[in-house]
Amino acid sequence: MGIQIVVVAGSHMEVVEKLGNAAPFAEIFPLPGGNFGISIPSKIVEDVGEQIVLGRISAFAHFDLWAGEWKSPN
Repeated sequence: MGIQIVVVAGSHMEVVEKLGNAAPFAEIFPLPGGNFGISIPSKIVEDVGEQIVLGRISAFAHFDLWAGEWKSPN
């Protein structure tokens, strides 16, 4: 399953840096209030590893669209 998430970040570049090798394959788009939407396709999550991708996302305060809740950064 792909990952759809909203993160709080200072810039688009910060999101790209923290996503690492998954960033070129993710859709990253600005939202109001310093937030960014991220959509990562299933194939990329499988190739990179779900736990690795989730670990990178956990560096941000983020809203998990599937769970419907905000999570603090780790």
